[in-house]
Amino acid sequence: MFNKEKIILNHIRASKRLNKKSNNFLLSLSKILIERANLNKKNTYKILEVGARTRNLLDQLKIQNINSTLYQTIVSKNVLLDSENNIVSEIESSIFKENIFDICFCILSLNSSDRLPLAFKNIFSTLKESGKFLTVFPAEECLKEFREYFLEYFKKKSNKSFLPYLEIQTLGNLGAQSGFKNVIVDKENFNLKVFAPSDIWSFIRGIGESNYLLDREKHINKYLFLNFCKDYATAIENGDLKNNTFALNFFIGSK
Repeated sequence: MFNKEKIILNHIRASKRLNKKSNNFLLSLSKILIERANLNKKNTYKILEVGARTRNLLDQLKIQNINSTLYQTIVSKNVLLDSENNIVSEIESSIFKENIFDICFCILSLNSSDRLPLAFKNIFSTLKESGKFLTVFPAEECLKEFREYFLEYFKKKSNKSFLPYLEIQTLGNLGAQSGFKNVIVDKENFNLKVFAPSDIWSFIRGIGESNYLLDREKHINKYLFLNFCKDYATAIENGDLKNNTFALNFFIGSK
C-alpha cells in the first residue's frame, strides 16, 4: 500500500527543516501534544517518540522545562535529529522492553503504517502502568479546498493523488481495542494561508507528508498541469483559495 522508500525520503526532507512554515507547524504540533500530556515539571519522564522526523519535540521539551530523557525511533540513519538517543526502526516494530516509558508521542508518522493495530499494541506494551500515548493524524477535511479543486480540475474519479485518512471514530476504536483507557479523540482545524500553488506542496513536503502511496499517480500532462497552476493562482488572487483547512485528529490514551 505504501512506498517505504518514499516515506524515508519524506522524513529525511522534513528533518532538514528547510521550509520555515512547515517547521514552525511541526514545532507547534510538538507544543500542543506536550501540553495535552499535562506533564508535571516536578517529575522526571522517560519519553519515546515513534517515527521522529525532526528534533522539534526535543526542543519543545527543553523550552517547557520538562525534565525528561527522550528516545526517538527513526526510519533511516539519514534522518537528521542531532540527538543521542535515536534508533533506526520500522514504525510498527517492537524494539523496547515492556513497561519502560512514561509517555509516547507520535507526530503524523503512524499515518504511513499499514500495520496500525500492531503499532498501537507495541506502543501500549512499552508504556508503564498509567503511561500515556499521544499522537496526531491527518483528518478527513485536511486540505479539502485544494483537494476538491484539484480533483474537479483533473476530473479524477479516484483519490490516489492524496493520502488516505483515518476517521475519528476508527482511531478511537483502534485505541480501545489495543488496550488503551480514557481514550480521547478530537479534531482541530488549522489555517494554511497560501499565496501560490507551490506553497501547498512545499508545505506538504516540508512536514514530510508528500504522497507515498505505491499506486499514486506519478505523472500529469505538463501542459494541463501548468494551466492548473495558472488557474489556481488566479483563484488565490481572487481570495477563493487563499485559506486552506489543515485538519488533524488528535488521540490520547492511557495504559
